[in-house]
Formats: sequence, structure tokens, C-alpha cells
Amino acid sequence: MAFFVRDCVRCGVRRVQHHVVGSNRLDSHNHEVAASCADCDQISIYNWSGPDGSTLPIAFKGSIEYNSTCLDEDAVRIATTAMELSQYIPDRIADLFREANECRQMTWYEAAGAMYRKTLDVATKHIYTHDPRLAEREAAQALRVRIKSLGEMTILEHDIVELADVAALDGNDATHDVDPYTREEAEALEDLTLDLLERLFVRPAKIAAVKAKQIAAGVRPA
Repeated sequence: MAFFVRDCVRCGVRRVQHHVVGSNRLDSHNHEVAASCADCDQISIYNWSGPDGSTLPIAFKGSIEYNSTCLDEDAVRIATTAMELSQYIPDRIADLFREANECRQMTWYEAAGAMYRKTLDVATKHIYTHDPRLAEREAAQALRVRIKSLGEMTILEHDIVELADVAALDGNDATHDVDPYTREEAEALEDLTLDLLERLFVRPAKIAAVKAKQIAAGVRPA
């Protein structure tokens, strides 16, 4: 069976065999090669240059990398799946989260981790600029200090402060740690960050909307 070895851009497994399942001839020597990951079975596409005009990549017995330059190192980039977020999350913060999510889908895990941290950084700064209780306050430059201060001033509840601090520390690892940031770590940080955005922006907005409806109906005092 024809195959080649690359990091899987679909599931993130490193140095895994990809089995050639088909190809599309671009010209006399160049092909787009479709191959399925041996771990996740999902297909990725690579550009491949054949040794002659008649050989198809699927006809190879073994590796299709007959020299060091015949197969591109990187897969053909395909579109990522856009993530729908609540309308209550501020646009700038939502855009940062989507960018982080796209990085994760492309298996750029360290970039994703750094972007999730920036999402949290901008979200906490947004609170300082939009909460009237903080009108005379300056936001701390350090993210974790800023989060702790929001808790001490009871702007954020204890469980949110704890969640935000965990996310911030993990984002710091993605940004500064020497060791590679993994797929599992990026996925976990995405879940933490999304949960935090729900608590910071979505739930309060929904509660406020219900209260406003109740006040308009006369069942809650203004």
C-alpha cells in the first residue's frame, strides 16, 4: 500500500502513516494526493511530484517519498469550521476566541494556547472599561493579578476567579513553556475559556434580559 509519514493535521498525532486513497493529476508530473491518517482515518491532501508522467502515487508499493522533495512538507490548507458564539460575547473577544479555535483546528496548538490567553486578557480588560463599579480603577498589567483583584473587589465570584486563574496559568504555559503544548492541553484550555466567557458575559446578559421582561410585565419591581 502506498503511504507517507507526516503529522496529522486532522487529529494532531505526530509522525503517523497516511495511506494514499486517491489523487488528482495537476499536470504531467504533479498531483494532489489524498491520504487517510492511520490513527483517525480522516483525509488530508498533499502536493506530490511524480518521477515521471505516467506513475500514479497510489500505484507505489510502500512510501511515495522516493526523494526528499517530491512530497510537500505541509498539507494543503483546507477551510476550518467556523464556530458559532453567543451574541452576548463582545465582538472583539469573540473574534479572538474564534482565531484561537481556528488555530486549534489547524493543529497549531501553541498558537491556540497563546490566543486563548489573549482572549482572557482582553475579556478582563473589557470588564474594567465597562463595569461602572470600576470607573476609577486602573487594571493591573499582569493578567493573574488583574483576575485576583476582580475577585477581591467582588466584581467576580470566587468560582469564576478560580476558573480564570487556571485558564490564565495554562495559557502562560502555552506561551512561555519550553515543552510542546499538546492537542489535549489546547482542547482543555478551549473548554475552560468558553466556560469562562459564558459566565462573564452570556449568563449575566440572559439574566438581565429576563429581569427586564419581568419588570416590563409588572411582576418584578423596577
